[in-house]
Amino acid sequence: MKKIISLLLISVLLVFVILNSFSQSWNVKYLTGYWEINSVSKDGNRIKNYPFNGTIDYFILNENSNSGFRKKVKPRFDGNFDVTMHQIGFDIYEEKKYLKLLSLDVIPENSLKLVYRNKEKLIESVVKIDSMNLIIKNSDGYSYEYKRFYPKNYLNE
Repeated sequence: MKKIISLLLISVLLVFVILNSFSQSWNVKYLTGYWEINSVSKDGNRIKNYPFNGTIDYFILNENSNSGFRKKVKPRFDGNFDVTMHQIGFDIYEEKKYLKLLSLDVIPENSLKLVYRNKEKLIESVVKIDSMNLIIKNSDGYSYEYKRFYPKNYLNE
């Protein structure tokens, strides 16, 4: 009887861990917000640095459905943004098999996938994400390093 209870308890714990691993292992909650690009790299070589950016990437994530959208915004001196009407929706996957179906070897297999809902089926991989840093790699092998962007009102200083 003790073995059955132990096995049942372990099974329940395992299911709980698996169901919660998506959000916890990748800290998906950090994706929502404003991100400023720092640099672009390919094959470990930095191609371009961005000391200043006229546009910021804005991500909104719906954690309940593992989907969201991305759009470009332009910061203004008053701390607000000029927002473009163009946005692209995406779905989030953490499964290796999704990319195996598409035969894409450039994107790391064990990473979070952003699959954009457009004609080209653009797929990006979140290589690293935390509260202040984001690294995204696309299927062409380019890595984009971002830092968290906070709007600032320069008119009231």
